Amino acid sequence: MSFTTHFSVVGRLREEEGTSWERFFGIYGPLIRMHGRDCGVPEGALDDLVQDVMLSVFKQSKTFVYDPSRGRFRDYLRIIIRARAGDYFRGVYRTERAARSVESESLHLDNLYEAEWEAHIRKESLKRLRETSSPRHYQIFHMAVIQNRDPKELAEFFRMPRATLYSIRLRMEAKLRTIARSLSA
Repeated sequence: MSFTTHFSVVGRLREEEGTSWERFFGIYGPLIRMHGRDCGVPEGALDDLVQDVMLSVFKQSKTFVYDPSRGRFRDYLRIIIRARAGDYFRGVYRTERAARSVESESLHLDNLYEAEWEAHIRKESLKRLRETSSPRHYQIFHMAVIQNRDPKELAEFFRMPRATLYSIRLRMEAKLRTIARSLSA
């Protein structure tokens, strides 16, 4: 398809007649679509591109005077088509970047929530373990597991064999796991 500049159509755009714009659209609409495809604009966005180009030409039509000595009209139109195609891709990029940002933020918030949930379960489990255990057994468990004290030092402090301390610690840990499972369910 060959496109030539229709000077009469371009010249009449300043008159703002509906028929002038319809004729301009009929002649240059297909060219805008073709060059939009060449620029990589997807088929579903070509109608929007044509409208954006037409709107740009319309906004400039009151002050635009075609002067062949300054360049070809098709070059002028090509610049507008590429600018509006660029606007399209910038919009897509911003949308995709925003979506990635939302996904990233959502993943971060999910991870944060999971960490907070685990901390909550841990805290609540320890609280219930303390409420349901003897004070001495809880103290042994707390010093051995939470404070990570040396078993030999604990055996001396509580004046009991290390094997008894290990036994108390293992029972308390099993009880804590049961409490945590019941809270997580």
